[in-house]
Amino acid sequence: MGHNYSKPATPDARLQRLLDRIPDQWGIQIERPPGGGWSIGLEHPDEGVTWGTPQPTLQAALEEIWRMVGPAKA
Repeated sequence: MGHNYSKPATPDARLQRLLDRIPDQWGIQIERPPGGGWSIGLEHPDEGVTWGTPQPTLQAALEEIWRMVGPAKA
């Protein structure tokens, strides 16, 4: 019996999908704070940089900041 479940995205594919959401005119700042994790700052051209909280993976950090500032602004 066949199924039509899609394969889970690889970490690279997931990262690319997240980066593709961000408009070209926005800036992206990536930091690795002491103690580990990742922090992302998105710079909206009219509003400056908004920083997310440190997350365990780069993908999680991008998802978190995009939920904070992306959909309503893009």
